Amino acid sequence: MGYTISNGAEKLRRRATLPGAFGYDLAAASFRRARAAGVTPIDLLPAALPASWMVNNKTTSKVFHTWLTHPLLGHFETLLDQLPVGTDAYLEAGDEVRDALAASVTALAIDGHGVAAISKVLALLVPETVPLMDDAAVHVLTGGVAKPETDGSPTAGPEHFLPALDAFHAIVREHEGELIAIARVHQAAPLDAAQVMDRVLWYDAYGYRHLEPKQGQG
Repeated sequence: MGYTISNGAEKLRRRATLPGAFGYDLAAASFRRARAAGVTPIDLLPAALPASWMVNNKTTSKVFHTWLTHPLLGHFETLLDQLPVGTDAYLEAGDEVRDALAASVTALAIDGHGVAAISKVLALLVPETVPLMDDAAVHVLTGGVAKPETDGSPTAGPEHFLPALDAFHAIVREHEGELIAIARVHQAAPLDAAQVMDRVLWYDAYGYRHLEPKQGQG
């Protein structure tokens, strides 16, 4: 899909004024450092679950408990083991990997929760690959759900996970140089190209409602 990035650095600056978004980005950076030091993503999962509340994950602690116990813990293990790291690796993944990812996301979509809830956890642990999949983002990426009026009740189910990733990484690949340049000047938290695209997408799809002056103001 064609996507134009405009004023990306300014959009990231505005987003970083939101306390939850700011904390979430720093948490993702902390998890990345832990991974680099040899901590496995599955060992970071218990900390990532409540951290996802900083970007309004609607999931309850009861669901977190279920995810942290077998058999559903095994599906997070599959996701964190099988998710390709980065745009090129994801776009080159074969059917076996894609099928495993789809099956695990489907299994984790319990109690009415879908890709928004699951992605907000995965985007902390594999930020090079998984963006936040609120309905507004899925709508822009694939048109698979209606444009939401609010961000209160996400509807996108697990069937949207791979199509949204496909569309997202096609954009990242197309704009990689521009996204890296934006990341280099962003000072609030270290981000990679995929994270920059995710934040710009959120701003364009929904965040502008929070962060741009209302008509007649300012």
